[in-house]
Amino acid sequence: MKKLLLLSLITLFISCANQNQECETPSNGFIEGTELNIQMGEQNGVDIFKEIDAAWAEFNFEKVKNYVHDDAVMKFADGRVATGGEEFVQSIKEWAEEDAALGNEQSWTTNYAFALAVSNDNDDSTNIDQGNWVNAQFTSTLKNPKGDVIREVFYEFYHIVDGKIASWNQFKRDEKN
Repeated sequence: MKKLLLLSLITLFISCANQNQECETPSNGFIEGTELNIQMGEQNGVDIFKEIDAAWAEFNFEKVKNYVHDDAVMKFADGRVATGGEEFVQSIKEWAEEDAALGNEQSWTTNYAFALAVSNDNDDSTNIDQGNWVNAQFTSTLKNPKGDVIREVFYEFYHIVDGKIASWNQFKRDEKN
């Protein structure tokens, strides 16, 4: 009986060790006009986002600039568009000055961040399938409400390629009293 049990365990161990399992990456979603799939991204994209968020919160603009590709297009919720790190930081500074003039400061709670990725498009002329698309939400409670707006909720999408922002889009929802 002991030999049979030992033989069964050895057979089980060998059969499990020899399996070459192909794991399909789960995906869902779509991008209009393409056959591309959306899937979970990688933690390193979220980690880079966290570094950018921390530098921005500390107003360490040199560090923020270093995380932006020179040709990155950055689109703010208010319609401003900046290209590259220098313009991005200049827009952030102007935004902070405008908030300060209204008696508010740039402070926020980062509510969440997660990374998505796009399946390979087999086209080296685009970068849509490179890096991670980090999605993040922030909530800023206004010390001096803007009319009946007491909180601003920001949704931002960071396309991070090779450790830097390749593009960035920001959207905003106002919460009223």
